[in-house]
Amino acid sequence: MDMATTVPVEMDEKLLAGLRELHPGKSDRELVERLATIEVGMAVLRAGRRLDADPEEVVLEEAVRAVREVRAEMNDARRH
Repeated sequence: MDMATTVPVEMDEKLLAGLRELHPGKSDRELVERLATIEVGMAVLRAGRRLDADPEEVVLEEAVRAVREVRAEMNDARRH
């Protein structure tokens, strides 16, 4: 499995505190990546793909695919 490249992110302290309260035990990275995954998946749904499928399944499937594609592109760029 490819290692993810990470970047520092600035975030409102109160929002992050609220997320931590909602999801105790999750790291900040897990919290932010989960939100990004949901947002990417929702964008796919809004674009009209597979509207007949289970929305949660589609969101997760498309978000995971998008993350893998970005990671693969970043790894290819580092190799060249």
